[in-house]
Amino acid sequence: MEPHVLLRLALEEAVALRRLNRFVVEASTPLGTLRLHTRNTGRLVDLIYPGSTLLYAPRERGRTRGVIVAVRVGEEAAAIIDPPTQAAAFEEAWERGLVGWLRGWRASARETRYRGSRIDYAIEGPGGWGLLELKSAVYLSREGLCMYPDTVSERGRRHVEALAEAARSGLRAVIAFVAAHPLCTGFRPCCEVDPQLCTLLREAREAGVEVYATKMHLRRGEIILDTDSLPVRLE
Repeated sequence: MEPHVLLRLALEEAVALRRLNRFVVEASTPLGTLRLHTRNTGRLVDLIYPGSTLLYAPRERGRTRGVIVAVRVGEEAAAIIDPPTQAAAFEEAWERGLVGWLRGWRASARETRYRGSRIDYAIEGPGGWGLLELKSAVYLSREGLCMYPDTVSERGRRHVEALAEAARSGLRAVIAFVAAHPLCTGFRPCCEVDPQLCTLLREAREAGVEVYATKMHLRRGEIILDTDSLPVRLE
């Protein structure tokens, strides 16, 4: 598919100094040393490290002075690490009919409870309703594939199990990985980090769960949809 601009963002630049904890990164900016918030709780060791270039949305109040949205990986391109920003861009693509495997389907509810798990979307479309879960995939493998997760994810396992149950009960069940790294050419689960989740994902697909990867990245302040369906490798 042709690339599409989904959103335009006004972001500031900073240089990472150190990650203080899962939620806070200390960074150097023209305003001095600031603490910035990251809403991605993954390890992100290949993206956030001393010297990496962060792109953040500034804010005036709060314990931190901005939210890290992306990390530059080239002269102009950046990986989008912020899950809410990924979701907003995905929803924009969906509403504009750019996600082929969701055409005719709409979000009827968000943060839907199902079998003890909170799933991102309840969806309605031809023939009934279903569930859709988004996952951030910005961990880049040596072979150039975006991966999920980059740390053991109990929550991710529960989501996959819930979707498998939904598929077995006759609902449409979809898990979509937002491959938000400009260099990735496909997606695979990171079995080296979480082999149990990897097994659950294979079993879920056998049960009828649809597995997709949608690629997007940030370039010059614009979020660009590269493809709605990146190759997925579960084997």
